[in-house]
Amino acid sequence: MIVRRLWHTLPGYLSRRLWGEVMIQRNYCDEAGARSDGLMIVSVLFIAAFTYIAFTTNPVYTGVGVGDRAPELEGQVFNGNTWTDYSLSDNIDPMWQEGDGGTWTMVEFMDTNCGYCQKVAQDEFPTQQSRWLGLDATRSTPANVSVEFVAVSIMLWDENTQGKEYGRSVIEQFRSDYGHNFPYMDVQDNSHQSDWGGLGTPTYFLVAPNGIIEYATPEADQGYSVWDAMEDKIPRGG
Repeated sequence: MIVRRLWHTLPGYLSRRLWGEVMIQRNYCDEAGARSDGLMIVSVLFIAAFTYIAFTTNPVYTGVGVGDRAPELEGQVFNGNTWTDYSLSDNIDPMWQEGDGGTWTMVEFMDTNCGYCQKVAQDEFPTQQSRWLGLDATRSTPANVSVEFVAVSIMLWDENTQGKEYGRSVIEQFRSDYGHNFPYMDVQDNSHQSDWGGLGTPTYFLVAPNGIIEYATPEADQGYSVWDAMEDKIPRGG
């Protein structure tokens, strides 16, 4: 009787046992699938975030070479009447594209005691400022395009060097003596060097409206001046 009872109950027991194991395995599979789905979602989100950053972050290197984004240049400038704040970034539109309006900036690093700086201040700048600056500029540009010059006065010699004079009054006098009508920045503490490096004088840069350097004296071909670059790069008026 006992054997017969076991014989009748055994199939049910085995069936329940096997079904339990199947369900356990199924639960394991469901959990593994859920983890896989979670990893897939995280991966998709990561790729989407990376793609967004790649398309919205400008990869252009900040430096002082042609094709680099110009470093910030800010300080006090003398405009002929008073000293006032200046920032190169005020002229920059990162979204600018060729054909848009905007401001092209010619930057000169100079020293008021530099003989060659004095020579170009006398021989070149009066002609070039008449050509490029103001409402009566002789070089035509589109109505929505403007050109600015800024001279950055740095210190090549120690201020105690005999025959070398520095200071804001010297900058003001230099600008006046040569009849310049563009701003002169006082960076005679040479604080520019952390971003622009140790430059000789004069050194010229042409910065496009998007902040990209289109001309840099250290990289220019011999005989190719910043004025040549301006003729080539800055669009003409109709």
